[in-house]
Amino acid sequence: MLGPQLDLDNMQTLEALQDLLPGFVYQLRMRPDGQFDYPYVGDVVERWFGVDREALKTDGAALLDCIHPDDRDWVMRSTMESVEQSEPWSMEFRMQCPGGQVMWLSAYDTVRRFEDGTVVWTGFATDVTGRKDLEASLRQSEAKFRAFVETASDVIYSLRPDGVLTYVSPNWTENLGYPISAAIDHAIDEYVAPEDLPDCYAFLDRIARTGQKAGGIEYRIRHQDGHYRWHTSNVSPVLDEDGRVTEFLGIARDITERKATEVQMQRLAHYDPLTDLPNRTLFYQILDHELTGARREGQQVALMFVDLDEFKPVNDRHGHAVGDLLLRQVAQRLSGAIRDSDVAGRIAGDEFVVMLPRFHSLEESRAHAAVIGEKIRAELAAPFDCDGIEVHISCSIGIALFPLDAADGPALSRAADAAMYVAKNAGRNQVVVFDRAVHGAEAIGYRGY
Repeated sequence: MLGPQLDLDNMQTLEALQDLLPGFVYQLRMRPDGQFDYPYVGDVVERWFGVDREALKTDGAALLDCIHPDDRDWVMRSTMESVEQSEPWSMEFRMQCPGGQVMWLSAYDTVRRFEDGTVVWTGFATDVTGRKDLEASLRQSEAKFRAFVETASDVIYSLRPDGVLTYVSPNWTENLGYPISAAIDHAIDEYVAPEDLPDCYAFLDRIARTGQKAGGIEYRIRHQDGHYRWHTSNVSPVLDEDGRVTEFLGIARDITERKATEVQMQRLAHYDPLTDLPNRTLFYQILDHELTGARREGQQVALMFVDLDEFKPVNDRHGHAVGDLLLRQVAQRLSGAIRDSDVAGRIAGDEFVVMLPRFHSLEESRAHAAVIGEKIRAELAAPFDCDGIEVHISCSIGIALFPLDAADGPALSRAADAAMYVAKNAGRNQVVVFDRAVHGAEAIGYRGY
């Protein structure tokens, strides 16, 4: 037979890749005499186009003739141009199906020329009729069209068991900016984030041991401009006659936006969106963690309730936009008044909390908490500039100490809350340290942990 022959490994590669795709893999050969045949083509072509797959191995005309008459000349012309330019070929064109239906195909392939004049194109084609139909109805909505196109931007690749890439589809460049030549014969170590490499190799090792395809691995991969994109991959092994893995074939999808959304949602669940301080849930999780460590190490922890005085009149007089700006500035001053190891949070509208951990003695915790409390009180008593509007407020601060005043988080919160209300009732703009003998064990007006 004229031209190069498909070897067994190559055939297995095409068969395995076929399993990963919704369309079909093909290898089209042009002999030196100008005749075409298909050494390999996925069996879906028999169902789609009513052609004999076996017959295509000796004469490819039956499938090539299915190209829509209006598209055939330029499809064949561009195919031959890919030979002259030695570049990957990609095209979308129409095919005629039995019964007169028209199907749109999106085809991608790479070309090889042999010394005897034989030319071989290896690639894959997918049915994009649905997308083409949608394009007509989505022309007025660029955003929707872009979102749809992005769903078809997966990268197809193959790599050896040692992690060296042997093939990447043209979408590699679209996704990551690198030319295809920068990937072939290069290890994934050059692109995957170092922190994610162990998981990636463990994933490949599991597939090699089981001989079964798997999916869901998520990892970061470096874009040509230096930043990292998040990808997820489904991978299938290529096995030799002895069942050993000779190659991995995979499809990678960019999930960077999804990961960013997940991070944002996680942050919204734990941080106050206005001030960017920990919210009630996160703050008390941190408090519980610190109290557990303090209990084990015999350390002291101080908890401070900070309630703004006369905040409601600011909203009433100047509007909620000024009130929100004031709260952001309060958070900034609060954060600037404490140590790096301290934690400030916003648990309600104008209510803030501060945790001061890791003191080695009761005297140290009491003295430091009083100093920090007074520092915060003075900072918040200074005028605020809210977009040209000078705003004056103050704050009432209650402080409670662990383990002196309480043995756990809820009780410590009640004690700090009680001390804060004593400061409020004593005229506001004060710092009060909880005293069980004076304030009692129950919180005044406590609204929950």
